[in-house]
Amino acid sequence: MVTLKEIAQRSGVSPATASRVLNQDPTLSVTEDTRQRVLRTARDLGYQTLQQRYQAAHPQEAPEPANWEKRIGIAQMFETPQLREDIYYLMLKNVVDEVCFARRWSTCTLLRNEAGHFVKNDDLPLDGIVAIGRFTQGEIDDFHRYTDNLVFLDSNPDVEKYCSIVPNYHLAVRQVLHSLWKHGYERIAYLGSVYTFGPKKELTMDPRFYYYKNALRERGRFEEDLVLDCEMNSASSYAFMRDYLQAGKPLPDAIFAASDVVAPGLLRALREFDLQVPRDVGVITFNNTSLSRLAQPPLDSVEVFLRENADSAAICMELLWQKKTHPKQIIISCRLEERGSVRDQ
Repeated sequence: MVTLKEIAQRSGVSPATASRVLNQDPTLSVTEDTRQRVLRTARDLGYQTLQQRYQAAHPQEAPEPANWEKRIGIAQMFETPQLREDIYYLMLKNVVDEVCFARRWSTCTLLRNEAGHFVKNDDLPLDGIVAIGRFTQGEIDDFHRYTDNLVFLDSNPDVEKYCSIVPNYHLAVRQVLHSLWKHGYERIAYLGSVYTFGPKKELTMDPRFYYYKNALRERGRFEEDLVLDCEMNSASSYAFMRDYLQAGKPLPDAIFAASDVVAPGLLRALREFDLQVPRDVGVITFNNTSLSRLAQPPLDSVEVFLRENADSAAICMELLWQKKTHPKQIIISCRLEERGSVRDQ
């Protein structure tokens, strides 16, 4: 039987991209040439989705999934332009796609319509929804119109009601600070948003900042001037750091960047003032995406294990189908990947 992996290899794309093309994911950003190459390869190899095979064998029946196939909706907190800026959530969705297809579950993307409600582009039922990010109560009500089998990734709007998978922020920040202290850094700045969307998309103190602030207070080293409060994007981090350095403020010993997405702006500002990492300032980021791995220089970063998050979401979904509905919150451990962006002082 032809597999998605085989189609992906022959088309020169990832399995996630192949699956999203074949399932007509409207949020996928690929060239028309790539899209047609995947479709042509699948057609030449005789590939059919589970639903297509069932319909071919039962042409008189309604086009509904067979009882051995599950169909999962995936909803994203961010719209497509924001996903291109913060690739962490786009990567997480791709991994969720891969985990679902490994289990022979089909996926569809839920998108906001002009009124801001989450909708899907067909009339087929959903067996569950994986919601990535943070959502308002109104958006959560949209999900319940399709199914009550909801699993949240990266947040939990109600720990008494929903299953969720979240990173261990406390452990992550402790790893960052212990690494910096071990290398002799004491004046450690926080770069990123102090207030971010909470579980129900209301502004609340970001957990990374919360644990950073409390840990430094316990050590007697917290300084308000080292809170570099900027939006979680590279343009904002660049503008903030440029203004900070132009004002002649003393450079911190090290900077904890709350997301990889702020790293490009930070590094650009430092270069413009002839400052180097780690010669002049140590830097550690969060999320460990390509933005930190491919930075110049490569940056130490906290790995949040996307595959483990997605696998845990699938496990929770299976428990919901088994009517084991007592809410569960799975906290995924993190690990600091060291690449030399800090050094002994």
